[in-house]
Amino acid sequence: MKILYTASLLLLFASCKQAPKLDISIKADGVANGVVLLKQANELTFNEPLKNGELTKSTQLQAPGYYSLSVIDNNKPITSKIAYDIYLENGSYTIQTNPAKPADYPAITTTSAPQKELNEYYQLLDKYTGAMDRKIDSLTRYLQSNTVAALSKQDRAALYTSTREVQKARRLLDLKVLKEYTDKYPKAKIGAHIIVQVYYPEYAEAYNELFQKLPDDVKLSDDGLKIRNKLGNMLSQVAGADAPDIAGTTPDGKPFNKKAIDKKITLVEFWKPSNETSDLIHKQLVKGIILTPADQKNFGVVTVALDDKKDVWLKAIKNDNKPWQQLQDGDASTNVTKWEINTLPTFMLVDKNWKTIKSNVPFGEIDTEVHEYLKTH
Repeated sequence: MKILYTASLLLLFASCKQAPKLDISIKADGVANGVVLLKQANELTFNEPLKNGELTKSTQLQAPGYYSLSVIDNNKPITSKIAYDIYLENGSYTIQTNPAKPADYPAITTTSAPQKELNEYYQLLDKYTGAMDRKIDSLTRYLQSNTVAALSKQDRAALYTSTREVQKARRLLDLKVLKEYTDKYPKAKIGAHIIVQVYYPEYAEAYNELFQKLPDDVKLSDDGLKIRNKLGNMLSQVAGADAPDIAGTTPDGKPFNKKAIDKKITLVEFWKPSNETSDLIHKQLVKGIILTPADQKNFGVVTVALDDKKDVWLKAIKNDNKPWQQLQDGDASTNVTKWEINTLPTFMLVDKNWKTIKSNVPFGEIDTEVHEYLKTH
């Protein structure tokens, strides 16, 4: 019995020793006091302190796949938070951020094949878009300054127009970069994942052409199936269709009243107050995202909280202090099916007659979509 018991221990020790692990080393020069976050499908899976710009960790990775890596400097405002798209599997990773250009994709050394593909793609993207991304960031901050507020109406209008043109040119670069990448690496496994990350509805036909060239197993992946369904709807969608009704009630228990819509264009926001990311984006909406005063006068908002935590919702909308229709329905809301909601927050645009203008509008593109619509209505 003793011999068998010892042998069992040795076998157990050997199996544990051989079990693969994730060995990750992160270097972020200049971050004396920070934290590293890893999220998969918006679920936090890793939260470790970053001291003197370094973190080394060995852990068992339960679910290999795409993750969002955030390196946060505790000595800077939360607006400086940057998230990197990475692929993790058990193995060794060395990640080095660029202190001079923190928004650039980090240098990642690993044996992971999908991550190597991501390295190639994001290096190509940085090559084409790095300078433009910094320009857009600078322009956006400038538009919020007192200097711009003091300009004449005509000069401000010119700035808004030029900023929108730069933003549109930047979105077009996403398509150019992905096309160049897929032409160079036609068998790459990350194609569907990349399309999901970019604003493909604006150039749905072009992205559909790229999607059809992806390997069959990539088109049948989780990301591939999402794209297939969305692109199918987009390519067959008829403008001006009746928008679905909204399930939910106001704080005083009243149902949604679409007859109260009195704006030329209304944003419908589906969000989750108890989710950190969703709440953060909602607060940006509350601050105001429409650039020009003329557009603001014709723009309305309806927010719909898909959250069972009513107390969290009530507290959030009290702090909002906005004259919007604020509605709440539960996690199992029928709105999810009726409005084809796949992620939260989700944004839709409707007209004064409750007709659909555009579905699944990225948060950063709301102002552009509103402005372009109001120019002709």
